[in-house]
Amino acid sequence: MNSKQLLRQENSYYVDKTMYLPMLEEISNYLFLIRPRRFGKSVFVSMMRAYYDIAKADRFDTLFDGLWIKEHPTPLKNAFQIIYFDFSIVGTGSNEQELEQNFNKYYGQVLDVFAEVYASFYDKGFEQEVKKESSARSKLNYRFLIKSMKGN
Repeated sequence: MNSKQLLRQENSYYVDKTMYLPMLEEISNYLFLIRPRRFGKSVFVSMMRAYYDIAKADRFDTLFDGLWIKEHPTPLKNAFQIIYFDFSIVGTGSNEQELEQNFNKYYGQVLDVFAEVYASFYDKGFEQEVKKESSARSKLNYRFLIKSMKGN
């Protein structure tokens, strides 16, 4: 469960920033969110993940009940498959090689979860094919190979 969902379920104070989604869709494809610590960046990204994730389309009304975007959805609502990395849990290493190994292991695990969540959007066997790939790079390359073969 993400932080936005937890905040709303526990009746914590939540500032609705969903009115910014249409504005973000009109600007560049690349966003760099730079704000001071404890300024709500993680909660904002969590909200964006829930809004744009096609796997959460069936829960849109529940997730966004009472928020501005529920009454003003954009055409990109629940339109994407999301790969999310939380670099704070990758861990560090005693040297560059160990850090790279930790990152690659985490990256591979994220792609395995991606394959589980979005398997229904691909041909039968997609999840198993991704999971059998040994490196994170090969897992991602397989996903893009399948996408390019289908012309998406």
